[in-house]
Amino acid sequence: MSDDPFFGLSGDSTWNACIGQQGDELHYVEGYLEAASELANAVIDKKMLAKRDTLVLPILYNARHAIELVLKYVGGQLFDCGVLAQRHPANHDIKGLWGHLVAADVADEAIRNHLKALERFIISLDRIDDDGQELRYHVSRDGETSLKGESLANIVVIRDNLKELSSVVDGLMHRTIGFVAERKSGTYSCRCSRADLREIAGMMPPLADWGTEAFTQAKNAVKERFSLSNTQFSKAIDAIKANREFYAMVGGETDLPYLLDDEVMLVVEQWRILHPDDAGKEPKVVQGSRFRSADLIANIKKRRECVEALSETVLCQEAADLEALFYLGRGDFYPERFEERAAGYLKSLGDGAELRARTARLLDKTNLLTCLERGARRAGRLSLAQRLGKPPAEQEPPHETNVSQAMRK
Repeated sequence: MSDDPFFGLSGDSTWNACIGQQGDELHYVEGYLEAASELANAVIDKKMLAKRDTLVLPILYNARHAIELVLKYVGGQLFDCGVLAQRHPANHDIKGLWGHLVAADVADEAIRNHLKALERFIISLDRIDDDGQELRYHVSRDGETSLKGESLANIVVIRDNLKELSSVVDGLMHRTIGFVAERKSGTYSCRCSRADLREIAGMMPPLADWGTEAFTQAKNAVKERFSLSNTQFSKAIDAIKANREFYAMVGGETDLPYLLDDEVMLVVEQWRILHPDDAGKEPKVVQGSRFRSADLIANIKKRRECVEALSETVLCQEAADLEALFYLGRGDFYPERFEERAAGYLKSLGDGAELRARTARLLDKTNLLTCLERGARRAGRLSLAQRLGKPPAEQEPPHETNVSQAMRK
């Protein structure tokens, strides 16, 4: 064991904690807030009456420091992705940090709401400690007794409000992570984030009703909720119409680059041959001892036949779209990147042997149907998603296997 009293390691790694290069910025936020909650709970649950006066100080300080850290984290993330024009000065002024973010009027409803919910905690702690000193030292920088305007603090009240604070901080922290990730998709307007646009799409009537009173009512509701002008509303609608997934939410259809709906249904038809009992079911766990060589040989033969049956339909461009559709349904990327991902798959396909191998790997996937249905919906192919979601007996049969090249783009 090392002689270092705090950073030495023992032979038992059970209690090794990751810090430094193995740690994470958010561990600081979560750690200080969890420490405040754990201390408050310990004092109350263990009836540590003698420790009320000493532990209340680290409880409040840890809560304040967690707020400071989350505000600095959010500010840094928003600056790095170009939403904030400048950083707040590096200090311990939580009211200033909070005000800097509020003044930015971030184009995301959830972030604005989380900041609003944080306001009462900011006001309370800033009132007694505006620079992070008075909860740490008995005497302030100007020689005055710290917290001289306060006499009592109730740990039960603190404990109960720490629960709400934890919820607000957690919501702000994780929404910021999501917001920054969404910005990379390019889907947002000057006033609305990608998440806001999804909400707006869900509030709008079907396309067939646009231009009617139903549209006007929805428009007014959206403008009021998100504080949008007519121009800002129009830009939000333009962004929705340009997005495969959101346009589908109002009933719009968007074509895939090369893959036709009937071609997808032909793939599913061959997939059902390979997985006759798996459609809509969870994958089975099969013991290795139950495999027989004859069964494996028969399966390989059937698999080869299914791939061959698609050889005149699933060409390189169709295979790339199909692969992108599957992984979109699995949630691997945003629909906005569909063309880019399909182009990447196309580039990696290579010769005919690779095309057949990739087709076979897709047919092997027991979740192919589920992911294709989800992918079709997210890609804006509602009619295809509806066909894929029907039981086999109710599905519209595909056209001829060798779909005419004249039908292709």
